[in-house]
Amino acid sequence: MLNPSPPLTQRAVGGGIRALIPLQAALAARSGAPVSAALLAGLVPVARRLARKVSPT
Repeated sequence: MLNPSPPLTQRAVGGGIRALIPLQAALAARSGAPVSAALLAGLVPVARRLARKVSPT
């Protein structure tokens, strides 16, 4: 917030985008869909690897 430089902003937005996958998994688990939650949670490492190759923003 004090230093809104483009690299810091891009890193923060990318982290927020990657955080949506565990959030979706938690919401699916809470709603009673454990299989969907497990599948979504399995995507976290894939998203991490892809974010190194292609920017999520």
